[in-house]
Amino acid sequence: MSDIYEALTSAIYLARRGLDGLTDDDQRIRASGLYRDWTLGSYQVGDIRNAQNQTWECFQAHDTTTYPDIQPGESAWYTFWRPLHGKSVATARPWVAPQGAHDMYHAGEYRVYTDGLTYRCLSDTAYSPEEYAQAWEVVS
Repeated sequence: MSDIYEALTSAIYLARRGLDGLTDDDQRIRASGLYRDWTLGSYQVGDIRNAQNQTWECFQAHDTTTYPDIQPGESAWYTFWRPLHGKSVATARPWVAPQGAHDMYHAGEYRVYTDGLTYRCLSDTAYSPEEYAQAWEVVS
């Protein structure tokens, strides 16, 4: 192994250990490159993974061996995972339709909608800019 590889591996290890201290969605999105990609396996509440150009938080423990339908893009996925919401244009992520109170958008959060525009949420909502325009404003 090269010295550069060992140094990089050590830096990633140390950086990942510091991820536990991040409690805000925006902070987690800014550090999203340090989170592992989602794979089949067992997950606990609070686990963070990247999948489908999003950073997700597990809010219900599960094991994909027992529940193989819990995979990104499948309907069961949204029962166990919620997308993190950015609080700036820089941390805005693609729109994911909310499934309930656990993943609705809150005032001050940002989202890139399907029209390619970035929106800021003006009031808590589970509706898109098309469905409830009063809750959103275009920022870029």
